[in-house]
Amino acid sequence: HRQVNCTLHLCFCHPPFLTLTSLSHTQSMHCGNLASILAQAFPSAAVTATGPFETLSNVVQANAEGHRVKLPPSASSNDDAINEVFVKQTVVSRYAHKSWPDLRRTLMYIRTEIRFYKEVLPVLAKKKGFRVVTPAIHLSEYNLDGLIAEEEKPTDPCSPDFEPSILDCHGGFIVMESIDDDEHYFQDSPLTIPQCKECLTAVAKLHAAAWEDRNLLQLAQDRLSRGSYHLDTRNPKELAGLGDAWNNFRSNFESHDDNAAKLFEECGNLGERVAELARYVCQEVSPDAGDQYATLSHGDFKAMNVFLPKDSNRDVLLLDFASTGVGIGMSDVAMHIHHAVRANDLDDNDGEQELIDHYIETINECLRGAASGKEYPRDVAMRHYHFAVVDYFRFFLGRFWKSATPETFEKKKASKNTSLINRDVDAAMSFLRRVNAYVAIVEAEYAKSR
Repeated sequence: HRQVNCTLHLCFCHPPFLTLTSLSHTQSMHCGNLASILAQAFPSAAVTATGPFETLSNVVQANAEGHRVKLPPSASSNDDAINEVFVKQTVVSRYAHKSWPDLRRTLMYIRTEIRFYKEVLPVLAKKKGFRVVTPAIHLSEYNLDGLIAEEEKPTDPCSPDFEPSILDCHGGFIVMESIDDDEHYFQDSPLTIPQCKECLTAVAKLHAAAWEDRNLLQLAQDRLSRGSYHLDTRNPKELAGLGDAWNNFRSNFESHDDNAAKLFEECGNLGERVAELARYVCQEVSPDAGDQYATLSHGDFKAMNVFLPKDSNRDVLLLDFASTGVGIGMSDVAMHIHHAVRANDLDDNDGEQELIDHYIETINECLRGAASGKEYPRDVAMRHYHFAVVDYFRFFLGRFWKSATPETFEKKKASKNTSLINRDVDAAMSFLRRVNAYVAIVEAEYAKSR
């Protein structure tokens, strides 16, 4: 067998230590005031309500904001001075324009990530055979009182029942160590086949560390999420609109070339077909904590949630655990491959299968190395992969392709954080060919089960 170093690195940043503080839910969220947050994280430093600190960069995304901050020299009293931090925050009032299902999911993301660092990561760190390296988390807090109950799960049915006034000063934040990505790491998209293999190796280690660990997975099931696109965490309008979304995508892209026109003809009413399968597929890719092959799924394993090392002495770093929870490993594999790898790399020389085989070999090597007596049989893994691809397509069609046009693809073509299948027509058509084939496989199984 190949020799795989199964040391597990789960990192938002590189320092190999964890110092976590979480404040009471009743304490102030400071309404998104960055200076106040930093003053709490570093009370001995000369950080006040107005500074001094320097904001080096800002990132605004759909569900959170990020700030890379340079701290004053007195931010640390030990020998390892803290010069920079990254602050990730979700201030509820800034997302009040969202519908309740979408706003609720945004709030669940920040809660899940804080809980992952506080409650699940320390358990993973004690796993025999898997040394977990994490960032330094200097301060984390969330306050969702009156919006989401502590015992409420992302997949629970819900309806809004709160006073709009409480949106102020609610949300969450994490103050963490900052990665020097210029010196030691880089991020990129698209990825080459070798780069994608590095990413799949890293996530396989995460999956192996949690593989069929009922106690760990029960904790994750009770306290974390179910992935970024689990059917029960999404807006119901996405599923209901799959037929129209498909018709829109087809009308906008079937004239791309003769091959595209033929492909759309072969796919038929693919949106309605997937809508009919959606609940069955979701059930098959959503194991409970005690089920065979259950593991800890990253949940949002896209290219830009990975830092690749510039030298072989460092390890791949995974980041953003806002969607982490109990699932199957192939959900991460299916998302990552289609989010990050060019169509010609997947299609030529059967690159897709090469990547799948690499993942299966790696996770089984890790399971053998841990002397767990467990394995991921190839036939089971391939079935899971087919279902996971269909599940990812259901999410992608309902969320992104419902309004996609060649013009939106062109506008996003240089956006590394955007899935390749939403900014490159060749990648989208390549994805569709596989989806159509895998939907037929799932349909045949579904027909036998009825």
